[in-house]
Amino acid sequence: MVRVVIVFCTIFVSLSTTVALRAENILFFAAASTADALNAAINAYPSKKVRIRVSYASSGALARQIENGAPVALFLSASPLWTKRLTAKNLLAKDRSSPFLGNRLVLAIPQTGKLKIKIEKGFSLASMLGSERLAIADPAHAPAGIYARESLKSLGVWKDISRKTARATDVRSALALIQRAEVPAGIVYRSDVVAVKNVKIIGTFPKNTHPPIIYPLSIVKQFETPAVRKFFDYLRTPVSVEIFQKFGFEVK
Repeated sequence: MVRVVIVFCTIFVSLSTTVALRAENILFFAAASTADALNAAINAYPSKKVRIRVSYASSGALARQIENGAPVALFLSASPLWTKRLTAKNLLAKDRSSPFLGNRLVLAIPQTGKLKIKIEKGFSLASMLGSERLAIADPAHAPAGIYARESLKSLGVWKDISRKTARATDVRSALALIQRAEVPAGIVYRSDVVAVKNVKIIGTFPKNTHPPIIYPLSIVKQFETPAVRKFFDYLRTPVSVEIFQKFGFEVK
């Protein structure tokens, strides 16, 4: 079984380039929302000669670390915007960056919550929140927050709701606020709710209110090796695809 070392961080910790270049050591940067599914897929990888180290954070924070020279071999972003930015800087391997996963944006509440509301143009979420706040990922950096802001703008309610948001560093941090019932509701990905038991979905945001939620999977050109390519290909095998679907993702 592949040994997985998980590192949750938003600031790059210096790692030896020599370690990253060794075929049996692969450093993987991935969007926080993919943690449960990706961990399961890694654990199912049959190779016993590969050690995969994973750092989960917001896609924007991870992309900037790659720009700054982090010795990362693989990048799973929650938004094509960050992949395009790295491609423009010629940092990704040619023909090794493509759409991998899809997701849906949902309104979720604690399992014991009573909030009921229909997501539609001009819906009254802000007034229903009263003096409380809506959990979202930071719309300045985290894709889930960017999608949430765009959807709420499209529905004509962002101006009112923006003043009542509890902004978390990434979508999993927003989910944690809902889990602990520190907020009455939050906007997260469908896959996030699938991964936990004490949160429930009360509405799904229409696809036409925000850009498509696509997770590109890429190899970082400087650290491309046969072992990295083999693992990249494994993530598209039926075994891996079934795992991601189980955790609520669409597989492209």
